[in-house]
Amino acid sequence: MMIAASLGRRSFLFHLFPLVLLRGWQQRSVEPVKAIVTEEGQRVVFPRQTWQARELAKRLPLEEPWPAGPDLRKALVRFGLDRDTPPAPIPMPAQIAPDVYLVGQEKVTNLTYLIDCGADGLLILDPTFESEIERTLANVEKCGFSARKVRWVINTHCHMDHAMADAKFRQMGAEIMVHEADAEAIEKATRATAWYFVGKQSGIFTFPPSKVDRRLSDGEDLKLGNKVLQVIHTPGHTPGSACFLLQVEGQNLLLSGDTVFYDGMLGWQLNPYADNQRYLASLEKLLKFALDLAPVRWDVLLPGHGAMALDKAYLDVQKDRDMLAGDLAAARDVVVTPHSRPEYRKRMFGRPATKAVG
Repeated sequence: MMIAASLGRRSFLFHLFPLVLLRGWQQRSVEPVKAIVTEEGQRVVFPRQTWQARELAKRLPLEEPWPAGPDLRKALVRFGLDRDTPPAPIPMPAQIAPDVYLVGQEKVTNLTYLIDCGADGLLILDPTFESEIERTLANVEKCGFSARKVRWVINTHCHMDHAMADAKFRQMGAEIMVHEADAEAIEKATRATAWYFVGKQSGIFTFPPSKVDRRLSDGEDLKLGNKVLQVIHTPGHTPGSACFLLQVEGQNLLLSGDTVFYDGMLGWQLNPYADNQRYLASLEKLLKFALDLAPVRWDVLLPGHGAMALDKAYLDVQKDRDMLAGDLAAARDVVVTPHSRPEYRKRMFGRPATKAVG
């Protein structure tokens, strides 16, 4: 393939998608994400599991223990939460906002975002595992873009479920960008990528090292084509965890990785590179965040996992901060999902049901 050879690292893309050359590129459109309005008046795009757990917290009597395993399934059936649910993964590809799309993932829990940066190219945020590359690029095509236009890859942090595909995307010609404090982990495939958690020693996974083309710093204005992302260093989940502010048509989008999640969900803090005090400081930083001395009111939350909030995202930053502060004050382990927490259940119990359909 002479054309592919002339494109250097981008030739790898032609190996993955030879049919693109044969059929050409055709403009397509995708449906917008479908939101559910919660009892708080917030528009939220739910995956099934998050919606079910939240609704169960409204119905399960407080004196009953939170169910697990087979008992959880029984409780969902008991309250009718096994019917008329949102889809298990959020349907994708889908458009979130002008020039912002969800392009993964169907097979793992991660959320991968595509940002159209105009004539200069496309940005992929958190491409996740190597196994998802073909599906991700197929979704890019379904959104109406040539997969060959992927020019930049940003990682919100170095964990393998966000950055494992970096090496192959770089072979395709994409520039890899991550905060400077997590760059070495990606370049040297250190333990900070969390390969130990899934059994690298037994050969289940190997994190392929990748050169980092640009090391990001806190407060940096990252100009990519016709888009500008503000880099916000938010350590705690990893030393180099970062969030990104993207302003689209007057709305403040928070691309939060594993720092902020919907409705009190927290990042996985049981890894040896996590720092709970720094995590709390990062959440407080986001609560007070200002741009050019003007306070930023977070509108849209686009996290690395779980549900997306299409408005009132400031609620979720506050809930995460309060949940983490409560865990630290009580000297207890930080738990990812809040639903079994007594304080969460007391806040939720008796609230109006949120219907997933109709």
